Amino acid sequence: MIHWYHSLYMDDVVAKHPSRCKKRVERRRPWKKNYYAVTLAVNDANLFEIMGTRQLFFRRYRYLDMYILGLAADYKGAVGLLQKMIEDVCRENDSFSPRQYFQKKDFVSKQE
Repeated sequence: MIHWYHSLYMDDVVAKHPSRCKKRVERRRPWKKNYYAVTLAVNDANLFEIMGTRQLFFRRYRYLDMYILGLAADYKGAVGLLQKMIEDVCRENDSFSPRQYFQKKDFVSKQE
């Protein structure tokens, strides 16, 4: 299931039509448009992951909980979003603790 961060980070392209972009990702239609999502890492050794949404087409991802923090139209935009997220975490907290800043209760999910 896909869970969206309540104040989703978006690049300029996605910010023009956020609901359309989110629907394309939720419906898992990779032939329409490939976006890049910044997600919370599945494994505890990492903080974030940048993944192409074409990967969501695989059956494995239907059974995983994906916590999406940001959505960008290209990889370079996703890296920029990640940089902005880290800057926001550092600005708000004295210590660098993104896992405590982005908690799973702050995400909204659409029931499929």
